[in-house]
Amino acid sequence: MDMDILSKRIKRAVESVLDNEALAGGLDESAGYILQQWGIKNVTRIAAETETLSDDQAEEAMYPHLKASRRLMRAIRVWVQHEKDVPTDERERLWGKIEKRAKVLYGEDLILPSPGKFSGDTQAEFIKNLLEWLDNNRML
Repeated sequence: MDMDILSKRIKRAVESVLDNEALAGGLDESAGYILQQWGIKNVTRIAAETETLSDDQAEEAMYPHLKASRRLMRAIRVWVQHEKDVPTDERERLWGKIEKRAKVLYGEDLILPSPGKFSGDTQAEFIKNLLEWLDNNRML
């Protein structure tokens, strides 16, 4: 495959993360950066896996995974921004949404531990701990 085509696919996937304020906007700078860097790494991997596919096949293969990646990022951002300010049932719903989004990317067998497992002194530490755990427990 022409590396130019693959690098353009990767560039478009990365731009889909960088240009979407809803993914990390509203987080403190370091938390937003960590979440955004994970998103870039993730979508780069997804796009790179289409190396042997035509453009149409690649779009079809990438779309659900890119969408799932962005949805997981958004769910993590919403959790970090709101978990301290909402009632327990809403916290559980928000955490369940992260698990649901993560299952799409990491496999349906994924069971997310309670949020306390990932706690840190800052938003950035929480996000880093969560994303490292997810990457280390990848089922696919």
